[in-house]
Amino acid sequence: MDKDRIASRRVYLRALTKDDAPALLEAVETSRESLKRRLRWVGDANDLEYFRRFIAAADASSDSDTWGVFEAKGDRLIGVASLQEMEDPQRGRGRLALWIASDRQDKGIGTEAARCLVDYGIRKRGLHRLFARLDPANRSFRRVLKKIGFRYEGCLRSDRRLNGRWVDQECWGMLKSELKR
Repeated sequence: MDKDRIASRRVYLRALTKDDAPALLEAVETSRESLKRRLRWVGDANDLEYFRRFIAAADASSDSDTWGVFEAKGDRLIGVASLQEMEDPQRGRGRLALWIASDRQDKGIGTEAARCLVDYGIRKRGLHRLFARLDPANRSFRRVLKKIGFRYEGCLRSDRRLNGRWVDQECWGMLKSELKR
């Protein structure tokens, strides 16, 4: 898929290539403990081949757009950002998903990357609604969503299975009409 490069002051998002697999593996390795508390796939993400397959699948997907998150200074890959579940144009919605390497969190970088996603989803893709799901214990992502204007919409109790237990998912959303110009 041909996706735009999206940039803010300190980060830029660009489509991942197979050459990014080693840097992606490194970013996951440095953040493995925190990521595995939130994301199912982390336990299987142990080698370059996994990330090559992930990148190929992301590139081929028709219902999601996925980017690497890079620091503008130094061009270091520090995470992954995506808009998912956009398969039905009649619904006009997309799910915002984002993770940032542990050593780059709490510096406003996730907020910048999320703003890039919102701008792309609403202004470039013409989506009517963006939403996110998160573990209630994920305070960092909740802060990011609040800062970019998402509203809390409720909680899905015992909504998904993660690491052998059922976990709740908070629902957050933003409508096109709520985007600050």
